[in-house]
Amino acid sequence: MKRKAFTLVELLVVIAIIGVLVGLLLPAVQSAREAARRMQCQNNMKQIALATHNFESTYKHLPPGLTTFVHKNTKTGAPINWYGNSVFAYILPFIEAQSIHEMWDWSETFEAAVQNTRDPADIRSKSTDAASAQMVSTFLCPSDITENGRPIELDYSVMGYSTGFFGQTSYIANGGTHSTYFRDADMQSDGVFSMTGEDSQPETFQRFLRDGEPPSKFASIIDGTSQTLLFGERFHYDPIFDNQLYDSPTKFSRYPIHKWSAWGWTGGGNGTTHLFGSTRVPINYMTSESDGQNYSSVNFRMSAYGSGHSGGANFAFSDGSVRFLTESVNMVLFRALSTKHGNEVIQYEE
Repeated sequence: MKRKAFTLVELLVVIAIIGVLVGLLLPAVQSAREAARRMQCQNNMKQIALATHNFESTYKHLPPGLTTFVHKNTKTGAPINWYGNSVFAYILPFIEAQSIHEMWDWSETFEAAVQNTRDPADIRSKSTDAASAQMVSTFLCPSDITENGRPIELDYSVMGYSTGFFGQTSYIANGGTHSTYFRDADMQSDGVFSMTGEDSQPETFQRFLRDGEPPSKFASIIDGTSQTLLFGERFHYDPIFDNQLYDSPTKFSRYPIHKWSAWGWTGGGNGTTHLFGSTRVPINYMTSESDGQNYSSVNFRMSAYGSGHSGGANFAFSDGSVRFLTESVNMVLFRALSTKHGNEVIQYEE
């Protein structure tokens, strides 16, 4: 009796068919996974928006974008550094992160700001046990580039900048139409979130800011909550940014782009860069090789909303809704959506 078996030709044909089927199915599997990641991101943003609404219901104003205090030289009165608390820290109790909120020292002193970035048992030591180092799953888009769920270490050691470990966020607060750089002369406070508190105009040359800025209220969003951005995504991947602006001999960027993602403010002149986004550039704006090697290129890229989702990014609006805006959105419309009292007429393209 002859033994039945595949011939070599038949085996090769079967292998080829399986290869074709895998090739057809793989994109569908990847597409399904990305759809799930995008849905999870939208759910995160919904939770952040609802937490912001619950904060407002409790305190009768929106969370401060960043409380800004100045640490001065006791002899000369000159500023040494700045410190404060971020919108993400304020909403922790409303996203089931009460335990992290309770770790935070809210006494609004420079010593408290240092303590929040250090080992609870030893203020001299950097530690992943620090309040600032805690990872919050709601703050992370699964399509973003993060350190595998671990906090980032920031080691730029210059007076005024905090060093230590910081939990990451894929989301940034609506800072309006211009730069998100703490010391930009033209920085605006026309978004829903901005620097607030005693030193909310850190430099006298900043023309559009003032000290003692209060947090926003829903009543101050006169353009309409359904037509004003609250939060958006930021994508922490940009190899040209890293090559030209971080790995260059002159480090115009303090960190590689994936480390511009701390939800707790880090102090110093770039602290706001972690927290705020603006509509000065299109969605998914990336650094190009033709961009100059300078601080302006850093500020343009770090102001940008963007995502790892194809074609656009998710945004939470001030009414609590979450929408996906495409990267081809008209820039006049996009900028109008970022102002809280610009009196613009919003006309969506059909």
